[in-house]
Amino acid sequence: MQVEKYLKNYQPTIYKTFVNALSDNKLSHAYLLVGNKGVPLLEIATFLAKSLLCDDPSPLACNNCISCLRVDDNNYPDCIILNGEEKLISKDAVDNISHQFEKTPLENKGIMVYVLNGIEYMREEAINGILKFLEEPQEGVYAFLTTNNENAILPTIVSRCQTLHLKSIDRKIVIEQAIDLGVERSDAELLSYFYNDGELIYEIVNDEDESASYFTCKKALEELLDALKNGDNEYAVYYVQSKISPLVNKKETFRFFLDCLIAVFEDLLNIQNNREIALTNYDTILQDILANNNIDISSCLLELLKQRNMIGLNLTIPLQLDHIILSIVRSANHESK
Repeated sequence: MQVEKYLKNYQPTIYKTFVNALSDNKLSHAYLLVGNKGVPLLEIATFLAKSLLCDDPSPLACNNCISCLRVDDNNYPDCIILNGEEKLISKDAVDNISHQFEKTPLENKGIMVYVLNGIEYMREEAINGILKFLEEPQEGVYAFLTTNNENAILPTIVSRCQTLHLKSIDRKIVIEQAIDLGVERSDAELLSYFYNDGELIYEIVNDEDESASYFTCKKALEELLDALKNGDNEYAVYYVQSKISPLVNKKETFRFFLDCLIAVFEDLLNIQNNREIALTNYDTILQDILANNNIDISSCLLELLKQRNMIGLNLTIPLQLDHIILSIVRSANHESK
């Protein structure tokens, strides 16, 4: 993803704010990047972090020098990047940052940077640890925190950061960007729920490692929709337990699958309310699901969101999947009475 181009085109205020602070040597010790789901917060935070470490900035990271490439390879000792969306940020991880950054920087630049993506997923004890670190900022240490939900962040953390609010690109524009680059419409529409940039969608689809989880989830999703469209609830339960559960048995894959299902139920709700849908490629099957079932879409959507927030707790994926499909079936049975 060409982050600098993205910032210039779609986040010009953020771009100018950071460039001016960098050129005037007036950087804040901590930045909080806030954006809706899909906005490439991790990519932007990492790019801004690299801009402080780059050997040849112009004015931001060149992405080609040794320092930039080492950050990309997670091989720059004075830069730590933790992704809370993949794994809950623990107290031990925060303590490691604190311990490592209390030492003298290992690189000649004398700058140390840490990126915490998705801080709403931090454990409570980790939040307390990072708050202490923010309260006593060290010279030459910079933080980039990101969140999709500013309201879920402690006010004491927000008050110690310079907040940068990133705008979402219109989803239709993102979809058409991706299609113009050669992405199939079904993939462009579904991935636009996760990635608010057409170029990034193109990169994800064409990266074998990055796309493996997505295509696994897409297959599971389409099989579930196919099971639901005929209104055979018993078969749908059987299919989830026997066929879909083995496909999404990893936490990251399950989270992706659940987000795909949330996107579907949002569009089912849109159809019920005569609103435009984003997943036009699935329009026919979504219409069939509504025609052949009496599912309480709103209650199911709330339950999906609740289960999404419970990922990472001491629950097994098969148990959560069972609960989800049974909630859908029960809502249909309740509605039909």
